[in-house]
Amino acid sequence: MDDVLEVCYLLEDTALFGGVKVVLRQANLLARRGHRITILSKAPAPSWFEVEAELRQVSHFGPGMLPPAQVTVATYWTTLEPALAAASGEVVHYCQGFEGSYTHNRSDHAAIRQAYALPVPALTVAPHLSQLLAERFQRPSRVVPQPLEPFWTPSRWPRLQAPKKPRILVTSPFEIDWKGVETSLKAVLELRRLGIDAALVRLSQWPQTDAERELLEADEFHTHVPPHQAAEIVRGCDLLLAASWEQEGFGLPVLEAMASGVPVIASDIPCFADYAATAARLVPFDEPLAFARAAKELLGSSSEWRQRRKAGLEVAAGYREDLASVAAEKAMRWVAEGRWRREAEALRRVRTRLATPDLG
Repeated sequence: MDDVLEVCYLLEDTALFGGVKVVLRQANLLARRGHRITILSKAPAPSWFEVEAELRQVSHFGPGMLPPAQVTVATYWTTLEPALAAASGEVVHYCQGFEGSYTHNRSDHAAIRQAYALPVPALTVAPHLSQLLAERFQRPSRVVPQPLEPFWTPSRWPRLQAPKKPRILVTSPFEIDWKGVETSLKAVLELRRLGIDAALVRLSQWPQTDAERELLEADEFHTHVPPHQAAEIVRGCDLLLAASWEQEGFGLPVLEAMASGVPVIASDIPCFADYAATAARLVPFDEPLAFARAAKELLGSSSEWRQRRKAGLEVAAGYREDLASVAAEKAMRWVAEGRWRREAEALRRVRTRLATPDLG
């Protein structure tokens, strides 16, 4: 096989979200390694991200629209079936979260499960997603690390402890319930009741809603901020609260905060247990008071604050772009060469054996 891979990504949208950024970053990194990368998108090239691979805007992903490729990457559940119908080579699913567990799209859950049952290998962003695909859908996968941009770095003048008025960061839109923003905001209120005069810094893709403002007005509210500018805001904070529900696929803001030298208190859910448990304090996802008490303890202990900061930087070092690009390349070759099929057959045999009653 030619050393150069031909890969085509299918994108439903190019809106400013971490899931979109990760796809574009992976495409760029593979292009830098000399592979021929094409991105087909139903939306125009994003203004907030510099795409180095070729990006073509299309109206649909039907037959005749996809370029020849050894690997076609479906990046959302709605692109799985079109990819299988129109791709000239192998198809892989870039899974960043199981959409069939989200709350806003319950009417689509049956269709999502049907799409996930298609015989397609996957690239996942976390081990728990690979486990879900194997156990529920008998689909093999490879975990590919998130590629951190090099500008996610700590402040040049690192603090030895949190200040008396700490800056508490809460990211993601309030409207996406499973991001847990409501819990994080209530935690800030509880933290203030516990005597910590904390400033709330919000980062969101969408403007602040009246419902959020009624709960807690942010001291700073930053909306639709490009990634390199978001990094400046993050490194100026003293603690991140991430109260995502178990639907979270990875929780990129947690990794970005760690890379920025910002300690983290996060939910005790599978995705954070996968990679953040050695650095972040993990507490129940739906208990604002637990978040507040953990925050008070962490902010009040200069030694623990420094230790969590150091541990976060160590975790983030495992997500350097060079490591992520090599892992993505190896996974693409696993797909392109059809090696995934042997693993898929093994998973099906295990499923059949477990489903067959033992008559002995």
